[in-house]
Amino acid sequence: MQTNPLLQSVQLALQNATQVGALAYVDEIHKFVSSGKYGEVLDDWEPELVRLLIAYHLAKDTLLCERDEAGKIAGIFMWYTCNSDDTFQFIADWEPDRKGGDSVFLAFLYASSTKALKKLTLSLIEKEPSVLYKKLIGLRMKYGNVPTRMDYTQKLFSKILSKKD
Repeated sequence: MQTNPLLQSVQLALQNATQVGALAYVDEIHKFVSSGKYGEVLDDWEPELVRLLIAYHLAKDTLLCERDEAGKIAGIFMWYTCNSDDTFQFIADWEPDRKGGDSVFLAFLYASSTKALKKLTLSLIEKEPSVLYKKLIGLRMKYGNVPTRMDYTQKLFSKILSKKD
């Protein structure tokens, strides 16, 4: 496993707890992803590990957050730039994103409504336009809760955006 300087910086920031506003935001997102049906995805993760994951994505600018009309979090989306032959181990080992990677690993998508899912999808395309031409990879729990790699095409975006609110 290689050293990840950004991860180390984020770990120090969380330990020092000096960035109060950022920590409150991380905690708000953590509460959202740990509640209801979303909680079962990360239920075997230690809370501090989930907070680190969130803060890490904030630091590398690969976290989108959508709010509803009342200002409550309605969805979040995180992703990684990687290579098509990378597996979930790439994420588990906290490897840095691959700058010249040929794929985008779509990870940790949580949305409480179709409207939020659509907004997150449009925000992803705007923020990371390479998703329109790179290989798209994901991980889903299938076959009795077994993590299964999924290869997607850009038709995924059309499918999401054509859903009724």
